[in-house]
Amino acid sequence: MERSRIRISNSEREQAIARLQASTSDGRLTLDEFTERSQAVYEAKTFGELQPLLSDLPQPNERIRPASVDSLELAPHGSSMVRNGQWVAPSHITLRPKASSMKLDFTNASIAGSQVDIDVDARSSAITLVLPKGSYAEDSVALKGSSLANRVPYSDQLGGVRFVLNGRLKGSSITIRHRRRFLWWTY
Repeated sequence: MERSRIRISNSEREQAIARLQASTSDGRLTLDEFTERSQAVYEAKTFGELQPLLSDLPQPNERIRPASVDSLELAPHGSSMVRNGQWVAPSHITLRPKASSMKLDFTNASIAGSQVDIDVDARSSAITLVLPKGSYAEDSVALKGSSLANRVPYSDQLGGVRFVLNGRLKGSSITIRHRRRFLWWTY
């Protein structure tokens, strides 16, 4: 039997209502649209009647990614720079700090693809990259009086985003790690 002709249950109606409520709180539906669609959901008998009411809304837990940015160049001089929270991380990032400290926290970032290429040309700077869970980093960085600590190398258990670092460091340091937690603080 075709799915559109199968009758829906009360729990499936409640799931549809929850999806409408989530879309209303996100601003995708007005209150009038929510009322109209909710009434139609309660009157629907089959999946075929329910489908048009939800077809223009995202699936539950589906993240809508913002428009992709191709590349990003960050070049602080004698400064401190932090990028955290929700931000769009493009597939190519260039870091050119001089006498600066940088922290890029990718934990809540919207990452454009399955790989992020990071080119580094740092002088007398400290860089910290905080990667999301499940991701890993590969590095091929030339060091001159510098240090690199990759605490998230490739492992068979990791299948997330791949971060690839290339470039050079002079009198600088890079630390690549996952988010840490101490009691109620995360850093």
